[in-house]
Amino acid sequence: MKYNMAPDYQRAKGEAIHLLHQFGLERPPVNPMEIAQHLGVKVSFVEFERKLNNISGFYDFEEDTIFVNMEEYPLRQTFTIAHELGHRILHAEWAKSSDYKVLMREGGGASDPKEAEANVFAANLLVPRFMLDKYWEDVPVTQLSQLFVVSVPVIKNRISFEYGA
Repeated sequence: MKYNMAPDYQRAKGEAIHLLHQFGLERPPVNPMEIAQHLGVKVSFVEFERKLNNISGFYDFEEDTIFVNMEEYPLRQTFTIAHELGHRILHAEWAKSSDYKVLMREGGGASDPKEAEANVFAANLLVPRFMLDKYWEDVPVTQLSQLFVVSVPVIKNRISFEYGA
């Protein structure tokens, strides 16, 4: 199965919001590890070989497991879990196919439509607009980062995307 179409950001966002509503999550922080566990997905923190240490994580469809690089910063790990959960939800058919491959953070991954969709899924799962609306104008970025338990760049990206600020 080839997957070379343009990213479907609306679907990615919609699936993230659906998941938040499914689990009754209305306030930050959102814990993607708990969501994964409720869906029956295992999350395993592992040490990658040195030549593979630029992999933040990957989803193994056969084992229904998200493997996370234990060497990454905790906030990066949180985003990775949400991102890989996005692959499981959005790209199950691709993950089962022979076309599936782990994409490195530097190089090939950034322009891949599946990676873009998984990033949008993760961003909307961890920092959905309906939660951000309550805080973004009155709370400094560093405190928003702590509140949502994501990195400052993720918060800045979400504010820029949602409000153009």
